[in-house]
Amino acid sequence: MKKRYLQYGEKQIHIRELEPSGNENGNPILCLHPSPYSGLFFETIMPMINKNRKIIAPDYLGYGSSSSIESPPSINDYAASIGEVLNQVGNYEQYDLIGFHTGCLVANELCLLTPDKIDQIIMIDIPYFTGEAQKGLLAQMAKPFGLSEDLESLRKSWDFNIKNRMGKVNIERSFDLLVESLRAGNRDHFAFHAAFTYACEEQFKSNSKHINILATRSGLLDATHAASGILDNSEIRDIEDITSNVFEEGAEIIAKHVLEILNAD
Repeated sequence: MKKRYLQYGEKQIHIRELEPSGNENGNPILCLHPSPYSGLFFETIMPMINKNRKIIAPDYLGYGSSSSIESPPSINDYAASIGEVLNQVGNYEQYDLIGFHTGCLVANELCLLTPDKIDQIIMIDIPYFTGEAQKGLLAQMAKPFGLSEDLESLRKSWDFNIKNRMGKVNIERSFDLLVESLRAGNRDHFAFHAAFTYACEEQFKSNSKHINILATRSGLLDATHAASGILDNSEIRDIEDITSNVFEEGAEIIAKHVLEILNAD
């Protein structure tokens, strides 16, 4: 696993790269992370899907090791920043995309911004919300972290990343995810703001590319099926044996489906 920075104007985007374990004969796979994490989120699955493909996992601006930002961007801003630095990754004509949660929205926007650069797309558990449901989630999720001198201010993150994963995910891995989720501090909500102000219906209807969708039982099943109904050219697979920790407990299952989809041709 290599790490490096790509220049984006006066800012830098940090990426993780895993070279192919065999002869490279497929498009690189660009992994787009959920919030409030970073490309580190995909480190478990990356070695499972790199047999003939390079794997690239960028950190969005404001997350992980990428440059910080002062105000909430849009999903379009995240996608535009990644799209503009792809030419620095290597001499590749096209990329395949894997998006998870927020990463699905960034993947959709990349398809609209740079359609010629994108080949196959896999969206996993799509946060597709509109109307009052989206407004409610914006009010609930797009709040500053609330970091304070009181250790209790870390309780919610600790419970989500450590306590709720005990016995399911290796403790060291859970701790890495906790630390990464805290790096954005009181700006950790920026991507949630972007996600829950995204014009999902309009932007998804505008995407004519073929979209492969994986729907797990981990919390976004109904939203994912709603997105599948809006996307003009989608194919959905229901994965009933994943109910939590999709890219940890379910990594081998997800990898199997990803490889089946990408190698189908």
